[in-house]
Amino acid sequence: MWNKLPNGGIEREIKRYLKKKGYRDGSYELKETELIAIARPGWEQIFQFLLVTKDDDGEHKFAKGIAYDDHRKGSRICITTSEREFQTLLAEWGEGMIHRRISRHEFNPFGLLRFLVISLSVLFLVALIWNHFERIS
Repeated sequence: MWNKLPNGGIEREIKRYLKKKGYRDGSYELKETELIAIARPGWEQIFQFLLVTKDDDGEHKFAKGIAYDDHRKGSRICITTSEREFQTLLAEWGEGMIHRRISRHEFNPFGLLRFLVISLSVLFLVALIWNHFERIS
């Protein structure tokens, strides 16, 4: 049910925020805007989203965003590349709210990046050890 709710209003707010921060239309892609926390009776909501941009070399850059929306008072939005900062804001803004449980199977670009860094580090260490033993022989 959580992912079936319409997110058009908050997506417009996020796009206005991005425009204020200097992002041009077409220079970014807003993906996976999802409700992740809500407070009764429903005025206060927290959404997460993925912001995809391209640098000058055409490489995709990923950032995670969090948006707090209170239908009576307005919204706050933050974009970060730090999972720790995201979790800190979620804990601060979402205190006392009902939180959606996130599946381990859900796509997480930070988790993928962590996996790649660890894998490459292990491969590098294996190559160093292999090279060291070849020199000794």
